[in-house]
Amino acid sequence: MNKTATRLLTLAFTLGIGSLLRPAIAQTTYVPAAVTGYTADVIANGQGSVISSTTHTVDRGNSDVRWCFADSTFRTPAGLRPTRALPPSGFFRSITTPGLTYQMGPSAGNNSLRIDGAGSGTLTLTNPQPCSEVMVLATEGNGSTAPKTFTVTFTDGTVQVFTNIVVPDWFGGSITPAILVGSRVNRGNNPVDGIDNPITDPRIYEVRLNLAVANYSKSVQSVSVSKTSTDPVLNIMGISLGSNCLGVPVGGTATASPASVCPSQPVVLGLTGATVSGGITYQWQASTDGGATFTDIAGAVTNAYTVRPTVTTQYRARLTCRLQSSNSAPVTATVLPNTASVFYAQGAPATFCQSGTAPVLVATPAGGRFSSTTGLAIDATTGTINLATSTVGTYTVTYTITTPCPATGTTTVTIAPPATVLTYTCPPFYKNGPNAVPAITPAAGSRFSAPTGLSIDATTGVVNLAASTVGTYTITYATANGCVSTSSFEVNKERVFPNVLTPNGDTKNDVLFGSLTNVTGYHLEVFNRWGRRVFESSNASQGWTAANASGGMYYYLLEYTNCAGARESYKSWLEVVK
Repeated sequence: MNKTATRLLTLAFTLGIGSLLRPAIAQTTYVPAAVTGYTADVIANGQGSVISSTTHTVDRGNSDVRWCFADSTFRTPAGLRPTRALPPSGFFRSITTPGLTYQMGPSAGNNSLRIDGAGSGTLTLTNPQPCSEVMVLATEGNGSTAPKTFTVTFTDGTVQVFTNIVVPDWFGGSITPAILVGSRVNRGNNPVDGIDNPITDPRIYEVRLNLAVANYSKSVQSVSVSKTSTDPVLNIMGISLGSNCLGVPVGGTATASPASVCPSQPVVLGLTGATVSGGITYQWQASTDGGATFTDIAGAVTNAYTVRPTVTTQYRARLTCRLQSSNSAPVTATVLPNTASVFYAQGAPATFCQSGTAPVLVATPAGGRFSSTTGLAIDATTGTINLATSTVGTYTVTYTITTPCPATGTTTVTIAPPATVLTYTCPPFYKNGPNAVPAITPAAGSRFSAPTGLSIDATTGVVNLAASTVGTYTITYATANGCVSTSSFEVNKERVFPNVLTPNGDTKNDVLFGSLTNVTGYHLEVFNRWGRRVFESSNASQGWTAANASGGMYYYLLEYTNCAGARESYKSWLEVVK
């Protein structure tokens, strides 16, 4: 490709104009990005033919004239070398933008994302990081003004698209170059081109992609390019990232929306009053000990981040610019309780008798609903159990709340049948009588108790009358499931049969054996002193009143079977006094 002097002057003038159109940003720091995705080797290197150290040409050319770049190590088989060439390391500083550097791919490997005609390709950063601008190193062979589309993809999956981007031909482009290579080599026969134009051509350009402020905190994952024109051959040969933050960033104040949630619900963290500029990195931290210690949250490296706390947690962000950091003021995300508890006064599990009183309920937080299986009569609003109408059995009571956070609590309730009514056989009970025995069969695990003075066996309920004190007592019978039955029990003085009968109507010693209870087989005979029977009765409620008898000495014989089934017999004398 031959260039005229007129074209050279025009290009030189254009170069100046381009510099004005792409002014350097003094506060921006640039870092070359290591990338993958190069598809072609267009840089000749070392001793030998161009075709031996390259895979493709920069331009399309023709069968005899096709051109590549070369680095300074390149030598033709005849020992010729270019006057000016690319650095062997691939690293260089932009001649247009202060501080901007590029790291090209290796001369001995693929070093160009080459798109010949319509097509697309992607360079992926090996170390994604945030920035304010992406500087793409690019040039075209057989160039045209056909626009290209560049797409910057961030690690969060979002993108920023740049349309109508022009990358000029490597000779005489109209935007500022990053480097004037000053030579090219023919991949057909190894002549060295560039001696005739060592100043301005060929060139590789810097394409500036300014990110939106909203994307400053996002890490760049990849840069893609596509074109629809079939003419030019596009070569993307490097990427640098520019950041314009300076000094220690202002951390601002962390925000949480919403500030109160149920466990594991999303909370969006953000910042207010913080420095916003490209190149600032973010690291969110969490503290569950009231802010005493903060720990980095893995992957939380954007200025807005969503967390799902399970306990009340403080969050803050660490902002870093060029190794200088500051922390935001923390914000607290309050996790509301999602627990409910329910129990009845006796504890859990609780046992209540059908004959008992309604148990006292404790349920937190208030405002929930109660439920259970069929058989337990429970009020859904208050949780009160109607013991009398409930069926004997064991039930699970469920307490459900919907606010502030849905939760359920459960407890076990057992409804037990009432205790058997407690009675004792063979009353009345005398101190000199046989031990009193309960009329019931004690259930396993049941206990008997009574106040001091009554000698009672706690297991069997048998009362030792001889060891008891005369008086009236309340005996309590408690089953193992907590049901209780009580009985009044009276211990009478020793039973003494009278030996004097005074039938005068004063109700004192008027009747001999006037009334005996709980006996069968009753038989009473009374004899005078001559042995003649004067009275006989088989009625336990009918005693001898001596109504038709004269005063004097008499003898009696009393026999009966007590309620315990034992036959008792008494005989003695008595005197009738009239």
